[in-house]
Amino acid sequence: MRRTIYTLLAVLFCSGTVHAQSWSEFVDRTDRFIVNFPGEPDISEISYTSELNAQIPARVYSIDNEAGRYSMTVVDYTQASRVHEELCQTLSDYECDGNEVFTEVRGAIAFAAWNYRKRTEGEITYDAYAQVDGVPGHQLQITNPDGSRTFVAIHLDARRLYILEGTVPANAPPPGLFQQSLGILDEQGRRIRYRYDDNDRPYRIEVSEEWALEGAER
Repeated sequence: MRRTIYTLLAVLFCSGTVHAQSWSEFVDRTDRFIVNFPGEPDISEISYTSELNAQIPARVYSIDNEAGRYSMTVVDYTQASRVHEELCQTLSDYECDGNEVFTEVRGAIAFAAWNYRKRTEGEITYDAYAQVDGVPGHQLQITNPDGSRTFVAIHLDARRLYILEGTVPANAPPPGLFQQSLGILDEQGRRIRYRYDDNDRPYRIEVSEEWALEGAER
């Protein structure tokens, strides 16, 4: 797994106190994303339970410290065909009609957002469509019972589901440096940006910071 970290400094204002904290631009070529983290994230492999109750391989990048909790979950729906083929072959009570993967992928954003609505004990204060560089998605903002706030961004590209979650303490500002830094990459490490034609069909456009990695193979 190839990663590059570029160090930068950010200043966070929490409850009237200034905290200097080191942030890094984290680039992951395997899961194809770029985002700012307040340090080097821990990485764990998990299984993500899909809408059709399949176990899809996923990876979680996370940091939990005094400033809050920041995580990126990447669900690898490129593996969905293999997973569903195995389920169809091994489970007698698993009904297969050939549309499982289409249903899973097309509904992945809506299902992830529904999971947040279902499990939260807080108040959802924002729940709407969103996009990053033209990549469609959804955002939620939740005020938790302890006063902390959770900001969620969910996006899907090339059968990879990206779930960005930042939780900050009560009275702290939103995790803007984390949220606004998200970029999605293609297989060559280039940042993706879409525009849409009159028929709502996406097309790629060039961006000034197209190459996320210095020295990437072009």
